[in-house]
Amino acid sequence: MAGGIVGGVFVLFLVFAVVGMLSGPGGRSANGRDRLVVADRTPTSSTGQEETSASAAPEEPTPTPTPTPSPTVAEPRTYRGAGDKVLKVKETEDILLAMLTHRGGSNFIVNPIDPGGAEQASIVNEIGAYNGTVIVNEDNGKVLRGFKIKADGAWTLTLKPLTMAREWGGDRVSGRGDEVLLLSPAASGLTTVKANHSGSSNFIVNSYAEQSRENLVNEIGSYRGEVLLPDGTVLVTVHADGKWTFTKS
Repeated sequence: MAGGIVGGVFVLFLVFAVVGMLSGPGGRSANGRDRLVVADRTPTSSTGQEETSASAAPEEPTPTPTPTPSPTVAEPRTYRGAGDKVLKVKETEDILLAMLTHRGGSNFIVNPIDPGGAEQASIVNEIGAYNGTVIVNEDNGKVLRGFKIKADGAWTLTLKPLTMAREWGGDRVSGRGDEVLLLSPAASGLTTVKANHSGSSNFIVNSYAEQSRENLVNEIGSYRGEVLLPDGTVLVTVHADGKWTFTKS
């Protein structure tokens, strides 16, 4: 079970830009806490500064801007191993995607760990083979420094920016197992989702808006039903062991 997805109550701040919508500038909320940048479509120059329309030439040369530091995980980074492992990664507070696979017949449990070695809730807790994508570091204030991996077979772990989540751009989307979906555009107004699941274990669906998270489905086994998709939803996480389908209307 992806423990980090169904963990304690928190407020997840999102700054997102979708077709015809920009929720606001910058990377911090009004109270000063970091917010997660899901996407930024504002054109930037090679120095990372925002481009602006041409205006009158300045009287004096402008100083050279300081280059903007690159994100901790600017592109996918894959780690491979077999059996139990404590995997160290570059320290980050960013919320990331983790795509994991396991080829084994026993427990496959993955816990993020902080710089002091303290474990966060498991992001994967399954038996046997596994292939799925989950969120890492989703709770405010968490710092990632590595992963404690328990496995009996070969595994891979790929860290990716949240902007690389699978896009849900039309009315219908389908998949199998754990997944993270980025809505484009964000849900607006009264929107419902018909959900189907053909598995035998947990089926948990959560939605994320700019400052809130809601549990849409929490069942075991096969499921067929219709739920409300909260206004402003930009991200949906799925925890499942079988095939699933979502249809918006």
